Amino acid sequence: MKTLLAIVLLCLPAVAAPPASAQSITEDRKIIASDEQPNDAFGSSVAISGATAIIGAPRDTSVATGRGAAYLLDISTGQELFKIEASDGSTADRFGGSVAISGTTAVIGTRASSSTSTQTAYVFDTTTGQELFKLTASDAALGDRFGHSVAISGITAVIGAYLDDDGGTSSGSAYVFDTVTGQELFKLTASDDDAFDNFGRSVAVSGTTAIIGAAGDAEGGEASGAAYLFDTTTGQQLFKLTATDAEPFDQFGVCVAISGTTAVVGANFKYVAGGFAGAAYVFDTTTGQQLFKLTASDTADGDRFGESVAVSGNVAVVGAYGDDDGGASSGSAYFFDITTGQQLYKLTASDAAFDDRFGQSVAISGTNAIVGAPLEDDEVTMNDLFADRGSVYLFDRSTDFVQQPQGVVSDAGVTVWFEILLEDSSGASYRWRRDGIDLTENSNIRGVYAPRLGVSAELTEVGYYDCVVVNQFGTSISDQAILAVRPDPDECEGDIADDFGTPGGDGMVSFGDFLRLLSLIGPCP
Repeated sequence: MKTLLAIVLLCLPAVAAPPASAQSITEDRKIIASDEQPNDAFGSSVAISGATAIIGAPRDTSVATGRGAAYLLDISTGQELFKIEASDGSTADRFGGSVAISGTTAVIGTRASSSTSTQTAYVFDTTTGQELFKLTASDAALGDRFGHSVAISGITAVIGAYLDDDGGTSSGSAYVFDTVTGQELFKLTASDDDAFDNFGRSVAVSGTTAIIGAAGDAEGGEASGAAYLFDTTTGQQLFKLTATDAEPFDQFGVCVAISGTTAVVGANFKYVAGGFAGAAYVFDTTTGQQLFKLTASDTADGDRFGESVAVSGNVAVVGAYGDDDGGASSGSAYFFDITTGQQLYKLTASDAAFDDRFGQSVAISGTNAIVGAPLEDDEVTMNDLFADRGSVYLFDRSTDFVQQPQGVVSDAGVTVWFEILLEDSSGASYRWRRDGIDLTENSNIRGVYAPRLGVSAELTEVGYYDCVVVNQFGTSISDQAILAVRPDPDECEGDIADDFGTPGGDGMVSFGDFLRLLSLIGPCP
């Protein structure tokens, strides 16, 4: 009797996906604050670093009206880690109006609307939830809106103050801080600053490069907008970025994002396809050159596409909180491949409803993205119909294996097959390995770069096989599957290993064959 053992580690129904650009997906998890209350606006700002996310709720009223709060979450579980509040917060501070995180450090800004308030930003340790520093500008003035935008990379934080008046009324500025010492390093202003530029309306930083949005800049017409790249080690301006098709009132620079050598800039009022639908632009930060203009596949007037942007690796997320798929201003967001400029997916909430504003904030880190819906009303009742409690939605685009490769014991000379199936294979590349070493095509092996690998069962090919899958979001590795070979099918059927359990057989049945059999069968479910 011939022996054929197969291990099916995961087997779910396969789903045929439509073209990625047309595919709409909903969240993997919805998250609300543990102490949610009406009018909190939880999700007004979001940021992710690794497995930790920070969510702003600038209208939180648990201590004082509009004082604000922020929440740290473990996105792998959805568990709330800490609720964070400013040590000296007061009514209407709007603490949590802007948030940023890098490693174990978070920066949280205030967005107080009063022109008589001196705004601030705070640095927190995300492992303890403890406040480390309160940041203020060395030349702070009432109404500058310092803290309206915040960013952090490593130990460098950038804080925007878009109503600062150094270059004229509301020309704007930004400040660079060391988060280890809390010290201000540089004040940044545009080389061509002018009144109402609003430089600092948005900020982002990656490594030693910062990008500052100036949505009111008028180089391409009134409020056409611009963005500026700076070296944070010297405070020197590197490039001024503008859209190649700049027009009045585009508001290019209303939001910015940067990862490595790629920057994304939103223009939420860009005129597209017959309406003010919005657009976003991708730039190479080493040259200042525009690479792509991003627009939604279903763009429509008033979508506000480009209101929020985020980028990680080769993937950008663009929010469009005015999209109407689930009702007026229910909102949506979109994934793009920034190496090609192609739309990958449209993101929507499974419970989308009128005026949720899903997409007002977005963040991405690796394969995880978060989209904020600050006016969403979870479990709404007639008593709080317009509660605006807010929520956030988690999207995990790590590779989902519908089927893993199966282990095989085979007679010598027979071709066996290892196969994987993915829930979504769009843009995926494959590389098969044996015992962790990349395979090459030869007379015994074919399909090294395909989802199905054929192997001629020879003693030289015995080992553990797996497949490395790479898509726009990162790298995943399948489970291992063993290939064991019997050198002679006429010999004892139980001889599949030597005395130590090494595949291949040794001419006799021993305890090693039993060990190999157990490794093939695996644990009981």
